[in-house]
Formats: sequence, structure tokens, C-alpha cells
Amino acid sequence: MNLFKSVDDCIKKFSLLDFGLLKLCVGSAGLLAGLLVPKKNKKTTLAAASIVFSFTLFPLMLKFVRIVADNKVVKF
Repeated sequence: MNLFKSVDDCIKKFSLLDFGLLKLCVGSAGLLAGLLVPKKNKKTTLAAASIVFSFTLFPLMLKFVRIVADNKVVKF
């Protein structure tokens, strides 16, 4: 079985809690990696991380907004 197919199947079974835990895990790993960056490279690392964050967050949020707009009713 293809790795990406396996990941897709797993994601389909994830709950909101599972995604939250995954986000915390990946965020913590990033924080730990950031602590290892030498002081002289912190600004460059911050700039690179900010660019990656922006280029990943905005497309995901646009997709989310489109899905919510298509549903037209958001239940909390």
C-alpha cells in the first residue's frame, strides 16, 4: 500500500481531538528544534519559519472558509 494512501486513510479517521494532538506534537517538535538554533542564526530561522507558516496557513484557511461558506450554516 502506498504511504500517501495510508496517510489519507488515517486522516479520514481522525477526530478534531486527534488533529489537535498532532498540531501540538508538531508544534512542540518545532519549538525544540528552534531551541537548538545558535543565537547568531535566530533571526534567519525566524524569517524562514514565518515564511513557511504564512505559505501554509493562508491556503489552508482559504480552503476552510470556502467549505464553511458552501455549508452556509456553522453549528457549534
